[in-house]
Amino acid sequence: MWATAVLADRTDTKYSLQALIERAYENDAELAGSEWRVKGAVARQRQARAGSLLPRLRLNSIAGLVPDAKGDIFNPPSDTTGIRGLGPFNQSELEFVQPLYTFGQLSSLRRAAKAGVDVERAALADKRLQAAFDVGQLYYGILLFRDLSDLVQRLTGELEDKQDEIERKQDEIVLPLSGPFKLRLALLDLEKQRAQVAERSRLTIAALALKTGLPEDSPIELAEERLLPLATVVPALEHLQNLAQQRPDWRMLNSGILARKALRDAAKSAYYPQIFLAGGLRYAVAPNRTDQHNPFVKDEFNLFSGGVFLGLRQSFEWDMLGAGLDKARAELFELKSIEAMAARGIRLDIRRAYGKYEEAAIGMASAEEARHLSRQWLRLARDEYEFDPGQIKELISAFESFAKTEQEYHQSIFDYNVSLARLERVVGGPLVAVKEEE
Repeated sequence: MWATAVLADRTDTKYSLQALIERAYENDAELAGSEWRVKGAVARQRQARAGSLLPRLRLNSIAGLVPDAKGDIFNPPSDTTGIRGLGPFNQSELEFVQPLYTFGQLSSLRRAAKAGVDVERAALADKRLQAAFDVGQLYYGILLFRDLSDLVQRLTGELEDKQDEIERKQDEIVLPLSGPFKLRLALLDLEKQRAQVAERSRLTIAALALKTGLPEDSPIELAEERLLPLATVVPALEHLQNLAQQRPDWRMLNSGILARKALRDAAKSAYYPQIFLAGGLRYAVAPNRTDQHNPFVKDEFNLFSGGVFLGLRQSFEWDMLGAGLDKARAELFELKSIEAMAARGIRLDIRRAYGKYEEAAIGMASAEEARHLSRQWLRLARDEYEFDPGQIKELISAFESFAKTEQEYHQSIFDYNVSLARLERVVGGPLVAVKEEE
């Protein structure tokens, strides 16, 4: 669907619509924020996984100078002046804690973290779909305004030629009194339309430049010569509704429910004890001090000890634990309460978008038929004017009808293309063609 090109910044570089969408992905502030939220969720998932394997493994080490101390409790130093030399000292401590069984709390937190990543990724996908739709709508708008501008310029030129011809032959031909006035009013109306189209085109180009990060006021020239209807096969409505499960907002809701279920399970597990293995090593050395081997003498400067033990941690804050569980349940049922309504709302969105597509397709067919008839009328009016210049009113009426049907035809193509893009946006991805059974 996105298969046209744009010229930017007065160079020969042309961007396909897909390339413009990629630029929007890179320059959209909301998308950048969503990408960072995904990275934050991934980091939280890493933290949850790390909680299962040695969540506490630390080494503390200190060093400094301590006074000399030689001897022991039975042979104290003979020096009683208190003035001693200084020597180096170091103490290091390694400690660890390894959970053994938490009654499902750690596994629940891991599931919640994983679902949280899925939520943020679905939110990012939803914003990317919206950015692609916005760029596509602006892109087709520029094509539309360019076609309308060419149409107004062409009609204006032809009517001005007729006006010059009438002024040259005003003594040779007999015109109805209202003919010149009708011609002038038609030209004034075209001039007004030209100004409106030019202003809307400038605003659309500026919006596309802002969305895609192109320089402001840079000329954007499209590679396509005119706006053409997209050749896309649209599946039946029932099949489109079956595709609704790929919608990012639906995936985000489901992942959110999974995350909150896991958090509820973690809140339940908090009632149970946590069994863990803990231990560590302690080492200290001070060469200028005598190592004390008496078990009743505490020596923090020369030691080596360690051990491993089995631990159990049980929380008795029942009221706080209950409040946490109630909060987790409330958040879970908050999402589950909108699940059924969200499914119905998605089906309604798809039905509405599909109806807009059918309406646009019928409108485009009608506009094409009206365009064909107005061209035939204009051709006959020109022939009559060449035979009898007094038929200038008929010619102007034919021009007005031609201008109206041409504008409606180009607008119908724009509406049709945008309806297809909106249908893809509502479905949640590219349309899948379904072959009809023979």
